[in-house]
Amino acid sequence: MSRLKRLSGEACTYFVRDRCTRTRSPEESAEAKCALLEERRKVGAQTLDRLERIKRLADAEDREVARRHVIQKNLEAMTKLSCPGFVPASGEGPVCVHQHLVYCLLLLPACTGRCEDFLVRREPGARAKGN
Repeated sequence: MSRLKRLSGEACTYFVRDRCTRTRSPEESAEAKCALLEERRKVGAQTLDRLERIKRLADAEDREVARRHVIQKNLEAMTKLSCPGFVPASGEGPVCVHQHLVYCLLLLPACTGRCEDFLVRREPGARAKGN
């Protein structure tokens, strides 16, 4: 008698480095988001807000001094951000090797092979049948 083997998810659209990138709920999506990207986004939004408020200053020299101060504070805040799973990516693309879109692959569930959400990966340039 032959043994049953678990199918690989490698042919699935949602399969990325042994993880399933298909999130099933808003809560699951939020839990899997890259914390570093989220923190950088928050710092960036705060910086933009401060820069907008600086425009209200009447004196151009005061605006420039304030702008430099805000940018310096932004750089300091960005350098303090960290992630325990961060591994710098080389070349173009994501900042971290674990980043997939806005998600951290380490926080996504492991792929168990074929499942209810299995979707066959289409090769780039492949045409659908009947075309």
